[in-house]
Amino acid sequence: MSRHAGSVPEETKTRLLQSAVLEFSEFGFEKASLRRICSRADVTTGALYFFFQDKEDLFGHVISPVTDRLLSIMKEHYERELSSSSFSIAKDESEDFRAAEEVFDLFFDNPAICSIILNNREHPLVCSFFDTLIQMLDCQTVQLLSQAKPPLPESSYFNDCTIHWFSHLQIDAVLHILSHNLDKPQATEQLKIMIHFMRGGFLSLLPDTKNLK
Repeated sequence: MSRHAGSVPEETKTRLLQSAVLEFSEFGFEKASLRRICSRADVTTGALYFFFQDKEDLFGHVISPVTDRLLSIMKEHYERELSSSSFSIAKDESEDFRAAEEVFDLFFDNPAICSIILNNREHPLVCSFFDTLIQMLDCQTVQLLSQAKPPLPESSYFNDCTIHWFSHLQIDAVLHILSHNLDKPQATEQLKIMIHFMRGGFLSLLPDTKNLK
């Protein structure tokens, strides 16, 4: 089909995305039907292919408002952490709590899209998103450890395996909370408890946190 800018109104794209959210929520990616999506949106399949290459592309557009925003939240959080002194990293949990609240704001403002992401964890786009998030966590831990004063000894517990495990632990903590259908205040409070616990475990592996300054 020939694609000319403006030949299909943007309202059609919005209806298709809204319809796709309902379809992916109800049936998951594998069983979702492009025909049903078009029928819900009251458009032709030709209109769908004007905006999206295929079901995979449509799925990516459905989840990207959440995945892109979450990566942006974490990027800002990591930049704030790295601009702090070693002392505040070790002793101050407020930045972790601030970022956690942003994450849950995003989740509770977009429950349908978040549900699609969580229920389609095997989809390549979702796998890629979580892989990117894990890589960001790994890199952030390495950079934070490089700021430790005094420098960590070569025999540090923080080898590649430990760092990668800790990244997964943080992701799993959030997923665990989201799996329990807590309301927003309960979920936020529970994550604060887990942050406090994980921070304590992290610091316990440092040679001497009292000397961080």
